[in-house]
Amino acid sequence: MLFLKQIRAYGFKSFAEPTNLDFTHDMIGVVGPNGSGKSNITDAIRWALGEQSAKSLRGGNLDDVVFAGSVNKPALDQAEVTLVFDNQKDRFSTVDSPIVEITRRFNKKTRDSEFLINGQKAKMRDVQDIALETGLTKSSIAIISQGTISTFAEAKPEQRREIFDEAAGVAKYKKRKRETTIKLLKAMENLSRLEDINNEIGRRLPNLEKSAKKALQYREAIEELQKYELAILAKDVKTFKFRIDELHEQRNIFEEKVKKLSNEINFSEEEFAQMIEQNSSSEKSLTELNAKFNEYVQRISNLKVKKIDAENRENLQDKNSSQDEIKIKQIKKQFDQAKISLQTEKDRQYKLNNRIIELKEKYDYLSNEYNNTYDEIQSLTKTKYRLQNEKEVNENGNRNSTSFGPSFGVQAIIKQSNTLKGVIGTLLSLVTVQEKFQTAISVVASASMQSLVMETSQDVKNAVEFLKRNVAGRATFLPLDTLNPSSIQGPQRTAIEAFEGFVGFANDLASIDNKYRKALDYALGTIIVVKDYDSAVALAKSMNYKFNIVTLEGERILPHGAIIGGKSKSQNIFGDVKPVNSLEDIEKTLIQLDIKEKELNQKLNDLKIERDRIRDELADVQSSIRSSQQSVESLKISMKEFSEDYRIIAGKNLLETEQNSFSNESESIKITREISKLESERDEVQVQINSLSSNKNKYADRQIELNQTNSIKRKELDKDKEELASIRAELAVIQEKNVRSLQKLAESYGITEQTVLEMEIPEFENEQEVRERIIFLTTQIKDIGPVNIDSIVEYEAEKERFDYYSIQTKEIHEAAEKLQTIIKDIDIAMETQFKKVVDDVNLALPEAFQKLFGGGTAKLIYTQPDNILETGIDIEVNPPGKKISNLNLLSGGEKSLVALSVLFSILKARPLPLVILDEAEAPLDPANVERFAKYVKLFTEETQFIIVTHREGTMENCDVLFGVTMEAKGVTKIVKIKLIDAKALAVQDPDNQ
Repeated sequence: MLFLKQIRAYGFKSFAEPTNLDFTHDMIGVVGPNGSGKSNITDAIRWALGEQSAKSLRGGNLDDVVFAGSVNKPALDQAEVTLVFDNQKDRFSTVDSPIVEITRRFNKKTRDSEFLINGQKAKMRDVQDIALETGLTKSSIAIISQGTISTFAEAKPEQRREIFDEAAGVAKYKKRKRETTIKLLKAMENLSRLEDINNEIGRRLPNLEKSAKKALQYREAIEELQKYELAILAKDVKTFKFRIDELHEQRNIFEEKVKKLSNEINFSEEEFAQMIEQNSSSEKSLTELNAKFNEYVQRISNLKVKKIDAENRENLQDKNSSQDEIKIKQIKKQFDQAKISLQTEKDRQYKLNNRIIELKEKYDYLSNEYNNTYDEIQSLTKTKYRLQNEKEVNENGNRNSTSFGPSFGVQAIIKQSNTLKGVIGTLLSLVTVQEKFQTAISVVASASMQSLVMETSQDVKNAVEFLKRNVAGRATFLPLDTLNPSSIQGPQRTAIEAFEGFVGFANDLASIDNKYRKALDYALGTIIVVKDYDSAVALAKSMNYKFNIVTLEGERILPHGAIIGGKSKSQNIFGDVKPVNSLEDIEKTLIQLDIKEKELNQKLNDLKIERDRIRDELADVQSSIRSSQQSVESLKISMKEFSEDYRIIAGKNLLETEQNSFSNESESIKITREISKLESERDEVQVQINSLSSNKNKYADRQIELNQTNSIKRKELDKDKEELASIRAELAVIQEKNVRSLQKLAESYGITEQTVLEMEIPEFENEQEVRERIIFLTTQIKDIGPVNIDSIVEYEAEKERFDYYSIQTKEIHEAAEKLQTIIKDIDIAMETQFKKVVDDVNLALPEAFQKLFGGGTAKLIYTQPDNILETGIDIEVNPPGKKISNLNLLSGGEKSLVALSVLFSILKARPLPLVILDEAEAPLDPANVERFAKYVKLFTEETQFIIVTHREGTMENCDVLFGVTMEAKGVTKIVKIKLIDAKALAVQDPDNQ
């Protein structure tokens, strides 16, 4: 039967060139001298079918399967072998194809190794399964070598059993049993682990259930409280909002009326005062103007006389100088030009000096502005830092508070102060404040006073972990070892302390033990307390609204000018009720500070640019002054030279003459201009006299009219002020309530005013009962105390895990039982098939033994008949004319015949599609070789034989021979040859290959 149709090899061992072996017959001989590579064909088949042992392939490691090179042939990097099988009888049940090609490649450089089945990549396990299915495995009789024959007879019974396992198909059952046993072990391991986990969960569940029930009760109370409280607060806010809007509208109307009436009255009073003043001023002005008018007349007359004298002097001077005019004309012209230039330069110097004064003043102003702006930015940065700290403190300390007293978190820490290390107490509990300062400090520090003073930051860490662990709320902590208080220092502090109305800095107005002073300074160090509202406004304005200022009555001015005022019943935290500050003012102030900081930085940059420009211009002007001064000195020298020339020619001093002429001419012109000016002023005085006289009587009439109008308006103003005060008082009360409600909504529910106003609010049949229910739930929540709200989810998760693992445990128990059943079934199947194969071989063995020995008897026996799964196989043989008690007493040839008779009996009992005999008959004498070859021929109907041989008797019985030679040393070449050529090859001297 033809099963293996072709072998293709390239790079495998001595196959240095692509080599194809096409098998067309059932009994094929492979012949050739020793060392020519005959056995490499067998190795190629085994390697392609997944053999991993380098030793089994007659090598040291996997690299040895790749052609290593020869004298004339370089080494190759890759080995590849392909086996082509006929699968028309479906011997490979896992491959649906009439032809099955199995390929294996290995690259020793990249270490890449791959298997292909019909050109598709496959796993080595798939190829090994195919080999197992067809019996082509290492321990089966499909590949029988001389070593297999020689060791079979001498092998221990347990080792000999392996061949029968393969023949019985037990190998696949053993593989399945191994896999099933591994699964069973893993299942039992998983089962043990699951039982441990479930036992641990089971121990924890009761406590978790108890904690979860308490947390559930707490959560249900909280949810019910939130449902009612949210609705009531939202309703209150809407009601307050509606009333606030009404009051705002009314207040705006009355404020506008009051403002309008006040402005009208003030304007009338100012006008009335002006009328009185103007009337008195008119009388005085008329007297002064009449005297002034007479003075102007006298001065004009005197100036006219002076003008005549000046003109006479100028005419006389012109006559005296006329004779010299021609001679000195040229010199005088030059002198005049120099004089004009000199005056021009002096005028230029005057303007430049004025410009220098202006630039210096502007530079000094800009430098001062720059420094002030820089200081303001520094102060603003400190204020932002302080407010951000204050905001963080308020957020941490008040977010979970349900009232104006200590938050749940603070209360929880105080309750645990006996077990928690480093708890000193709230800042409020450590501070003493005089009654007159309590309102002021309460307004600005209600939140920070509820902060917990702690010894160290490590103590704070432990307290925070406690709050987290018990979901007990939040708290603000002041660790004494890390606090870094800030305060107002330097000139600003000096100026504040000298300000009228200044009472003190808040931290100085409270008493505390010195070892806790850092906490007090941190909370109050930058807060200024003043006497009253007016003092606060004045101080804030003088300090450019940089600081937090509070009055003794509780009015508060925040940095950047925001003002908080009014009064509430819970204003004093040192009494029974301790209010908590809202974060709204701080957040708004921080936004304003950010905007202000950007504006100041821009202003600072602009000032620097302008100051630098002024400085550059100042340098340019100073340079121009120096240049002009040089020009003036040069012109003066030129004028002296011209004057000297004039003196030589005319005998006169040109400078003196010119100065006198200029002086007289200037006096005449000046007198004329003065006369004109005085005449104009005289005429203006006359017009004023006429105007004052005509308007004087009007002022008295207007005074009477204004008096009557103001009397009526004052009565109306007083009435409107009373109404406005009433509106403001009601508005303050409503706003106070609204702020508290909004604070509660924001802190407890994270809801803004806008969201509240858009909410649909449920209607309650009895609102009073709902409000009483809120009080009851609040008390109930406090009574429940700290809970671990996560325990609800944790319990549900653990319960779910417990149930899940319980199911898993049960399923694994069932799976383990099934696996144990499978193993038992496998053992039964292996035992049944093994016994069947041994029985079948025992039936065939006598015939095979007699054919190979020419007579005698042989029988297989169990070494452990009661333990078929572990028994070894022994052979009882009696060759013709002999009785043997031990196989070792047989000759080498006889041992080979015994082994062959058993192997052929197995083959008869369980036919294989392919058997490879690699010099299996080598130990036999020629007669037995002939008998062996003829006996093999009997099996070719069901089995294909590939026989590697150098025995003539075997060659003669083969259908076709493949000759294996090494024409080039180290490189195998294969050719089909005739029988006579095979004989010649078989007797060649190996040394001449």
